[in-house]
Amino acid sequence: MSGEPYQVIGDLYNRIFTVQATHIDVKVDYAVWNQIFANLPKDYKLPDAAVLLLDKPF
Repeated sequence: MSGEPYQVIGDLYNRIFTVQATHIDVKVDYAVWNQIFANLPKDYKLPDAAVLLLDKPF
């Protein structure tokens, strides 16, 4: 059907996540995620190190 976004497995974009997990059932819009990647800094990660430190016990 025309007009519907082209969906791909979200795992293609795992490299931006600090903790990578496979979820083959998660589909994302290919055009949107490629646009996101085109505008991120090269070494960008989610969540960033400062956020991960908040999850550690004192």
